[in-house]
Amino acid sequence: MAFMRPMILSQDQKQLSIFDEIRAGFAFVAVRARHVKIREDRLATYARSLPVRHPATVFDTEHHFIGTPEGTAAYVLTLDAVNFGSGYEPHLVREGWALVDQGIYFTLATRLKKRFEQGGISADYLSRIEQNEITQLFELPQGPCGQELSGLFTQGVRDLGTLIAKEYEGSFLCFVEAAQGRAGNIVRQLQGLPQFQDAHEYQGRMIGFYKRAQITAADLHLAFTKIGKTLFDDMKSLTMFPDNGVPQVLFMDGILEYTPALMARIEKGEELSSGSAEEIEIRACAGHTVELLAALMNMKAVDVDHILWHRHAEDPVYVSKPSHRTRSTFY
Repeated sequence: MAFMRPMILSQDQKQLSIFDEIRAGFAFVAVRARHVKIREDRLATYARSLPVRHPATVFDTEHHFIGTPEGTAAYVLTLDAVNFGSGYEPHLVREGWALVDQGIYFTLATRLKKRFEQGGISADYLSRIEQNEITQLFELPQGPCGQELSGLFTQGVRDLGTLIAKEYEGSFLCFVEAAQGRAGNIVRQLQGLPQFQDAHEYQGRMIGFYKRAQITAADLHLAFTKIGKTLFDDMKSLTMFPDNGVPQVLFMDGILEYTPALMARIEKGEELSSGSAEEIEIRACAGHTVELLAALMNMKAVDVDHILWHRHAEDPVYVSKPSHRTRSTFY
């Protein structure tokens, strides 16, 4: 299949790293947002209340596969080709999907690990995989939501397999090595895949988030650390990973404020459309807030993100409250 080329950049944009571009987009939205407000007057106090150390960033072997460099690269890239679906999770549970450790991510990671332990997966195989194989691999339910997500997963891994087979001689490790030690290059390399094109028009400007592409770079870096290899020298440049988790924490902690209408939609479980003004503002304002907190705390943005995400995923106070829901291939 033909892949879309990355967007054409202006001369000014070409001088920015991909991470600078993302941060500039966060700031652009934050000053124009109509549905979301950042309480900057509360940031200093909030920053002092947060832990000075982030939780350990792990790529644990309980849920993840670690093998040869080629096998490890194949596993991580395949996992992150299906690493989305938070907006689908409650529907999947209602259809009977049994989650591993109460989360869609650990469910996917663990079931894919089992498949890799039985034998590797080639790029050629992924490029031709059938939907029923994906359904069986991840034990997805046969209900409408399960099959919708299975179809999206199938397209995601086919796209990845085709890219690796055609452009990187069928080697997942060649894809990683082509980045030349830069996480930003991994993000650029993934931009051609439709399900990674996480950029949306907002008030006349394209706003890039690239949450899954950044996660892929981070996961590759962590996984290769397990086999004694350091991949990327620009990991400190990553932004937060904009999804629905950190915004929920910032909202509950009084740092983000939503209009009454938006708050009511989230509390009712009403889905926000991907690329809608409300959804863009939630993600971008959370991203800009994390940047402001990182500056106040003298920490990397990705580490502040990690602190807040763990609250969303593990603290019962936050787990019990709804975050915004969007059916999207971007998170």
